[in-house]
Amino acid sequence: MVNLSLKIFTLGELYTNCYIVYDSEQKRGFIIDAPSPSGEVLGFINKEKLNIEFIALTHGHFDHISALSEMPFPFYVHKEDVQLLKNPDLNGSIIFNLSIKTEKEPILLLEENKPLIFGDSKIEVIHTPGHTPGGVCMKIGNWLFSGDSLFFGTIGRTDVPLGSYTSLIKALKEKILVLPKDTIIYPGHGESSTIGEEVVSNPFLK
Repeated sequence: MVNLSLKIFTLGELYTNCYIVYDSEQKRGFIIDAPSPSGEVLGFINKEKLNIEFIALTHGHFDHISALSEMPFPFYVHKEDVQLLKNPDLNGSIIFNLSIKTEKEPILLLEENKPLIFGDSKIEVIHTPGHTPGGVCMKIGNWLFSGDSLFFGTIGRTDVPLGSYTSLIKALKEKILVLPKDTIIYPGHGESSTIGEEVVSNPFLK
């Protein structure tokens, strides 16, 4: 976590959050999720002269993958969500009369208990299925990127293809709420929160 900075972009019709975690001294970084339009994100990368090492997807829904083809970086996704990347019915884009998919390769797979390495930091991968089968949260230091699994005061929708309310609640209670209370939650949509705040006030997690 030493010298790491965070830049947040909120993009597209669904106001999807895209995060760049970067080391301004070493000019290196990585991206969490890839919503479109990508111009503002790529502009920041060019302005800061960052070497982006990878994109890590919290899940495979269309509003989190729509800019993958525009970004010249390898990406990670959980194996259970690979099927969403090429299927508009599963990734939700068909609901909006869109047909968003990616043919981009390679697909590097996220695995629980197999951290990603970024410089001297480890990014913990926490599998939180329920919003999608391969939904993950990623923790680096006291930052938790929760995707659409956990939001400020609520949780991800499970009335979507392959969703499971039971699985999501189980994962959040067993794997996420046990994290330190000062852990900052950066979700896929909306404002940030903390584990302590969600333990106290999130009605879905009582």
